[in-house]
Amino acid sequence: MRYIGCKNNLLSHIEAVTLNNCSREGVFYDLFAGTHSVAAHFKKLGFQIISNDLLYVAYVFGRALIQNNERPDFRQLTNLPETYSFNLFDGASNYFKTLNYLNQLEEVSDGFIFKNYCPGGNNEYKRQYLSNRNGKKIDAIRQKIEMWRQDILITESEYYILLLSLLEAVSKVTNISGTYAAYLKDWDTRTYKTLKLKPFFPILSDKEHVVYQEDANSLIEQIECNILYIDPPYNSRQYITNYHLLETIARYDNPHVYGKTGLRQYSEKEKSAYCSKSECLRAFAGLISQAKAKHIIVSYSSEGIMSEDEICYVLGLRGEKPEVIPIDYRRFKSNSNGKLKNKNIVQEYLFYVQTK
Repeated sequence: MRYIGCKNNLLSHIEAVTLNNCSREGVFYDLFAGTHSVAAHFKKLGFQIISNDLLYVAYVFGRALIQNNERPDFRQLTNLPETYSFNLFDGASNYFKTLNYLNQLEEVSDGFIFKNYCPGGNNEYKRQYLSNRNGKKIDAIRQKIEMWRQDILITESEYYILLLSLLEAVSKVTNISGTYAAYLKDWDTRTYKTLKLKPFFPILSDKEHVVYQEDANSLIEQIECNILYIDPPYNSRQYITNYHLLETIARYDNPHVYGKTGLRQYSEKEKSAYCSKSECLRAFAGLISQAKAKHIIVSYSSEGIMSEDEICYVLGLRGEKPEVIPIDYRRFKSNSNGKLKNKNIVQEYLFYVQTK
């Protein structure tokens, strides 16, 4: 999934800093987990993971990939009467039968996503985040997943795995250039594809892992860990607005939406202080001062609100002179129709300090 700040391309660097300075004992604590790419990487390496993010859509990723240690079997669903048509896919695993069933559901014409984010819906702006067909499919699949959960026909782990499959599928057919803050004026070629759920398998582990959806500065005092990994937002754009459509699909709470882009209303608690120039440094200093960690690793961008010197000063209050590892990172800008252009190089910093 395309997600601002995703660290897929920096995993080898984060791993090197971690393994060069820390043992694999204790907890690896990913405090701003996003799509949980870093947490998942270190779970594969054998670490015990605690992760957190303020958005519910990120919590879904964490529950599916991090906290879950079992492969889904959907046993209760596949024991239902033949009306579910699972027998059409004999020979497939229960998981694939379930996905095939959801992919074949009849489209829903009165669902929230179709009505508010497709041009054929009844919204006054005729928003075109999704084709009419894909919007109707999303509603049908999302409603069925929720019904199964309410009827206790799927486990909590299976519920989050299905939501993850849906969210990933949505990201492949949306009419956006990068985030969901706005849709494109012309239809991107990917929007002509039919939304299709694909499997995502959890990372098996014999350790217990925990995922939270809390404010980072509130949660920091409650968790002790060996390694604290911090990857806060870099700029003033709030994630709750950048990913509002995915958040609404994940919650499926029929919120009041407004404006040309159909933003959902959100509270002050859902806003990150790390996106505010006036609050960011103070929030970061408070976070670091309260951290109960032996090792602290911070990811940040040269284009971020805080400067390299400010981050080093704050980290220096907890340990000896912090180590700074600059990494050249390719950034892409998009033009008005969403096509990538102007590839350039920015600096991504990794900061490391061992606490006193």
